[in-house]
Amino acid sequence: MTDTSFAKKLKIDITVLVTSIHQREIAIQTANYYSKICSEVIFVDEQQPTLTSSEVSTLKKNNIKYITYINDNNDYIYQKRLIGAIRSNKKYIVHSNHDERYTYQGLLGCVEELEKDIKLSFCIGQAIAMRKDNSEIHYTRSYKKLHGYQNVNKLEERLYHHAKNYTPLAHYAVWKTENYIKATEKTIFIHKEISTNTILDEIIFELAADLTGNSKAIPILYWIRNRINPPFNKNLETKNFVFQIIKKKLYKLFSDLDNNVKVNILVESYWNNIPFFWPKSFIDKIIIFIKQKIRPIIKKKKIKDVDTLLNESNLIFKKEDLLYVLDTMNYK
Repeated sequence: MTDTSFAKKLKIDITVLVTSIHQREIAIQTANYYSKICSEVIFVDEQQPTLTSSEVSTLKKNNIKYITYINDNNDYIYQKRLIGAIRSNKKYIVHSNHDERYTYQGLLGCVEELEKDIKLSFCIGQAIAMRKDNSEIHYTRSYKKLHGYQNVNKLEERLYHHAKNYTPLAHYAVWKTENYIKATEKTIFIHKEISTNTILDEIIFELAADLTGNSKAIPILYWIRNRINPPFNKNLETKNFVFQIIKKKLYKLFSDLDNNVKVNILVESYWNNIPFFWPKSFIDKIIIFIKQKIRPIIKKKKIKDVDTLLNESNLIFKKEDLLYVLDTMNYK
């Protein structure tokens, strides 16, 4: 797949928001990828020193808006996303991690769903991850709970459903821009009102998103996750501490609503469904130790052919779309 063949495609009328703290070079590669398939790309750059005027001019020629961001107050990541979002000129917007990719077909499919259903606030497709062991690339399914995910009209049921089947779909979905801005502003307000940060703060944005309307996940390959370099988690917080703070933030989030949202039901669902953030019990550690010992003996089959994974997962995809994405990620 070449740039020329992809240039023949009609660009999707959407804003892609790319933010970066470090690894600017990779972020610019990502922004350039989206500039070839989407009508507007906004790059919010926190890294210092800022780009030179010549480098900014090059981005501009590629239809990429460059915005510098200075984080003076240990500000929330949502603040720089909001700065980018309010500069959008499009009806729809999506935020992308600096080293990952959404597919052309996946983005287009989500936009079409949002066009068809006025009740939808945001829409996402299905995700896979690219991994690497011993210099070999293999692929796995990510966020399996996205399969068949669809919210309901009643607000309370929508919130309970999201908590019970938790996956951070709102963070990576295609949005109606006005709703994305509304949810982001609400999230910033909550975090500033209760300024203690936790590793589960993403929950606040996810539920603020549900307040703006319905969402769904379509069966199209949408998102290629980069798991070549594993994510970094400090795991310094206790489960009890995290949920004490999250509960306070949820009460604040719903405080001005005339509804019957029961925060305890939401917290209980998260408590039961997100156990992997915290240190394991003694029994869990024994189980992990046993698995580590038998893993070399009973090796799980690794899928090296991405087509095999997609077909086994019953995901819709186009080969040329997939090849182009993988080629631009350049993790061979």
